[in-house]
Amino acid sequence: MPHTVSMDPATLLALIAHYRYVILVPVAFLAGFPTGMAVGVALRLGYLALVPAYLCIMLGELIGDIMWYWVGYRWGEGFVKRFGKYVGLSEAHVSTAKRLFGRYNQRILFFSKLTTGFGLAIPILFTAGMTRMSFWRYMRANLSGQFFWSGGLIAVGYFFGDLYLSVDTVFERISIVTTALIAAAAFLGFVRYLRSRIL
Repeated sequence: MPHTVSMDPATLLALIAHYRYVILVPVAFLAGFPTGMAVGVALRLGYLALVPAYLCIMLGELIGDIMWYWVGYRWGEGFVKRFGKYVGLSEAHVSTAKRLFGRYNQRILFFSKLTTGFGLAIPILFTAGMTRMSFWRYMRANLSGQFFWSGGLIAVGYFFGDLYLSVDTVFERISIVTTALIAAAAFLGFVRYLRSRIL
């Protein structure tokens, strides 16, 4: 979920290969969805086992979700006015999230996970806390969405890892890595476009 910082994919994979499970939770918290793809590649290369890696990246992302819920619950609109510009959270974002959240509630949380919120993930998580949604209902929706989202990312990463190992030449391997990076960039661009249309 984009409570995230940018991290180079090669660096991300190198960290995971070196530190393995120890690094997964903090990296998933900081880097968000690229971690799931990197884990898929690492699984295919034999650095990790599926179940503990899956649980670690889910935990890392859910920690961020819990954080945003409690920030919204505790400080609400005052936080947006004072600190929103530093975390990409504006009054317009919250207003849009309130409109969506008020109509769909748990469904918007679930689909926010599957789509990274179309760029509205943080406002939606924040709004859930601000509107005093039951924490357990909040976690149920996020946990179910996170399960599918993390699994999908791992599968994509595993596919590219398998493709990488199936070719022999440097040119082919560079082409595969380039394709994966372009696909990730295109997804982020699509999310930004949708966010601009929604807001």
